[in-house]
Amino acid sequence: MSWFTNLAETYDRCSNIVGISDEKGNILLPLDHMFMKTDICIILDDQGRFRHAEADKERIIIPCTEDSASRTNGIFPHPLHEQLGYLALNPEKHAAYVKLLGAWSEQHPKVAAVSNYIQGDTLINDLQQAGIVKLDERLFVRFSVELPSDLTPHLWEDKTVVQAWSKFCAGQLNQEKALCYVTGQNSTIMRKHPKGINPITNGAKLISCNDETNYTYKGRFTQSKQANAISMQVSQKAHAMLRYLIATQSYKCDTQAIVVWAIDDGAPAPSLFRDSLGLYAIEAGISGNDLIKMQGETDADYAKKLQSAFQGLGTAEDLRNTTRHIAILAEDAATTGRMSITFYQDLLENEYIERLCAWHNVCKWYFWRGNKEYISAPSSNRIIAAIYGEPHGESYNKIKKQARERLLHLIICEEKLSCSWLVAALQRVSSPFSYSSEDGKWDKSKWENAIAVTCALAKKYYSDRGEEFSLGLETERTDRDYLFGRLLAIADRVETHARYLQNGKSNSDKRPTNAVRYMQRFLVKPSSTWVLLYKQLNPYIKRLNGAEWYQRQIDEIMTLLDFEEGKDDKALSFPYLMGYSLQRRAFYENDKTKIDEEEMSNEYNEED
Repeated sequence: MSWFTNLAETYDRCSNIVGISDEKGNILLPLDHMFMKTDICIILDDQGRFRHAEADKERIIIPCTEDSASRTNGIFPHPLHEQLGYLALNPEKHAAYVKLLGAWSEQHPKVAAVSNYIQGDTLINDLQQAGIVKLDERLFVRFSVELPSDLTPHLWEDKTVVQAWSKFCAGQLNQEKALCYVTGQNSTIMRKHPKGINPITNGAKLISCNDETNYTYKGRFTQSKQANAISMQVSQKAHAMLRYLIATQSYKCDTQAIVVWAIDDGAPAPSLFRDSLGLYAIEAGISGNDLIKMQGETDADYAKKLQSAFQGLGTAEDLRNTTRHIAILAEDAATTGRMSITFYQDLLENEYIERLCAWHNVCKWYFWRGNKEYISAPSSNRIIAAIYGEPHGESYNKIKKQARERLLHLIICEEKLSCSWLVAALQRVSSPFSYSSEDGKWDKSKWENAIAVTCALAKKYYSDRGEEFSLGLETERTDRDYLFGRLLAIADRVETHARYLQNGKSNSDKRPTNAVRYMQRFLVKPSSTWVLLYKQLNPYIKRLNGAEWYQRQIDEIMTLLDFEEGKDDKALSFPYLMGYSLQRRAFYENDKTKIDEEEMSNEYNEED
């Protein structure tokens, strides 16, 4: 259970922030405490006399016992803040509450004030006098005690109350101990492990013991001590740390949460799921002006800047010699009561950064932001959308969770990209008109973004198998699929160029070209579709006075294309899209002056 050990160790190293709220209200829980939504606040004086009450909902930290933190049925009171059933309305619950509260009331004057008040049995009448008349056993009450010269009347905010309860609990621990399978030491064992780790699946638990349900679990154990035992302190620390990490720095999707953190100090690690531009900006702290300069860079520039960005997290020497560990953990809840760890890895910091850098160096392509081009690895959201389409319905969450976990294996475990994802992305992107905007019209920017993502995945796929594709157009590559992709791009360009001139050198004509219309057919039957497309280019070729420059490009490609392969009408594979994309880019990048055309910009704006 290395993940459990690492969570507990991180808690110890983050002890300076225990019980302290951050700017968003997130708190690393002290031991023997839990979060609770409360409905009513009762204010008392130092003698426990009632002053005021108000109906006011607030989520607070409350002290708890092992039993009360996991209660569903039975009578297990919290020691201070509680439901009305325990405070007054249910005699049996009330007796148990008074006994527990009285047992530790001498530890703190504010707790003693609450104990004095409860024993006066005036709570219900006081609430009604304060105008709170709709009383229910489930309403949760919190207490505030005003002492002279005290600046922290709210008991849930008073650190001395937290310390008093922790001291009391330490003196009440069961002396019967057993071997903790996490620490290897004899310790008081946790019988009922915490729940509420992920707010989306509040009732789900990572660990359950038979003592909680009093039945034999699938015939394996009749007593909890027969199973792996975990000490009370380690369990509370690990669960509290994981709860805090999920709240502050996780990637969430429905019931799934993925956290990446430095075991040594709990700090967030460089993001797994952002694109390269996002990593530059957020992880390496590169300014907006520098980001603009990075746009339009070459492949070599990109590699250097990427390495520099990661090394900005520490010097190269520091990264080589570091002993810091980065942990990656994914959890999900299969049912409302059961949560599981679906992925876990921990690596030295330099290994983590090297693997992240390797992913960004291989799975990359050209993207557009406004009218600026940049090289980047696609974000996880873009990858998932390219493969499965835009988000739609609750079923998409299941797809997204599985895909993100698969990405963990690809990036962290350096597994090879399977062709199934690539086939799905290629089929989708070869149907351009499946990409539409909210008004139902064809969304060219979404489609071109999907082309870039699919090409990045294809580059990764072939790199995993020892074949490298350049980010520049390879004019000597003789791969049949690549060459057919180039031909399709030329057909698209000829028609676009002719329309541009026909409209007075304006890009106002947004209609898709015949090359785009026939793209799905071209994927399946490239040879016969090319013959059809070329015939349809005749009027555009005439408009370009013979399109001599384009004709030379076609002739050069035909020379590289093997005669028999050129006649073969079998379906194309992944390199065709890379050839298509790079040929289009070569036109945009290198031939602006030759064809007397202004820059044709892609208006896609990055949104992850």
